[in-house]
Amino acid sequence: MTTPAAAPAPPSDPGGEQAVETVARLWTGRFDNARQVQASLARGGPAMPELTREHRSLEVLRLEAPQLGPVVLYLQECRASVPLRAHRQRVLRLRLDEGGEGVVAEQLFFRDGPTYDRPLLAVDQVAGLGEEAFSRYPGCDLLIHFEPEHNRWRGAMRPGACRYRHPVDGEVCAEFAMLLSEGQHWYRDRSLRLSDGSIRGEVDGFSWLLFDRHTSDDTSALPVLALPALAQQMGVWEGIFRRYDAEGVLQESVASTVVQRLQEKDGRWLYTQTSLFPEATRGPRRIEATGEIIGERLHFQSERLRGWAMEVPDAPGTTVLVLESLDGSGLQMQEVSQLVDGGRRRLRTTQILREGQLVGRTHIEERRTDDDPRTWSAP
Repeated sequence: MTTPAAAPAPPSDPGGEQAVETVARLWTGRFDNARQVQASLARGGPAMPELTREHRSLEVLRLEAPQLGPVVLYLQECRASVPLRAHRQRVLRLRLDEGGEGVVAEQLFFRDGPTYDRPLLAVDQVAGLGEEAFSRYPGCDLLIHFEPEHNRWRGAMRPGACRYRHPVDGEVCAEFAMLLSEGQHWYRDRSLRLSDGSIRGEVDGFSWLLFDRHTSDDTSALPVLALPALAQQMGVWEGIFRRYDAEGVLQESVASTVVQRLQEKDGRWLYTQTSLFPEATRGPRRIEATGEIIGERLHFQSERLRGWAMEVPDAPGTTVLVLESLDGSGLQMQEVSQLVDGGRRRLRTTQILREGQLVGRTHIEERRTDDDPRTWSAP
């Protein structure tokens, strides 16, 4: 549930170093534009580029990264249409401006990979990076000042200062502005081709996007950001399933392909999984599972099994699954899944129990691939 903005407090003078801490506090947190999207949908009528209709999740965390500066923030924003990527992903270094009347947010852009729709990165991965991991364009820094009449902070790039060369569109100028207040984060963003002044790209017709802060215990609308290891596991995996009995004797070794997808629909995050075993001992097998993210758990069910998955606190890339059989056999399964090699490989170990007694184990080694073979069907 989205938390409405708090009533404005009486304006105060947040000058000096207090200004940096105030901006950091207001900017840090988990936000969502669900309320604005709901208003656009309730309005009805044809879809217009100025009306926000896409669900977005925003998370800003404070980093313990003294190598970068005393006040460093890490921002990731996800769109519903690309749930496994960070549409915007930045490191922000805050400092007092030279005049002491406002705050400068230096934008540090990740040097490796694309600028937008980047793979999600865990906080501990980013906190250890040095200056060499980033590119900086001083013209793209944000100047943030306090507006006492509205009891809020306004930030923007200097007009015409954020310029860069695009490989296709040539010289481009970016325009960005934002507003920060208790419980709310606003921004708008677009870029222009300098050759003719035409619009290269803009977010929802250059309208303001409104993000409301979530309470600390409400992450249901932010599954991708609340469950980064789970989000990283979406995709296609090819590997080997090795099944052992209780004494550790290998019973079966089969090739596998597992396709996992996460999609937002009508405000819910729905999960699908297709597991293919074309050369299984008892003949080709295809297993379909569906589920939904509720709170900080993925609940899912197949024809044979049902259970849930969640991430292990303070163990980046680690997920646990608890399953039970639906055939009345009383079998229970517990699995630990670990992403390694930067998320390109996955290691899983499952133990199978009945009435507290070990029945067998399965070890699974997989690698990520871009091929999606879901059209395969078992005879």
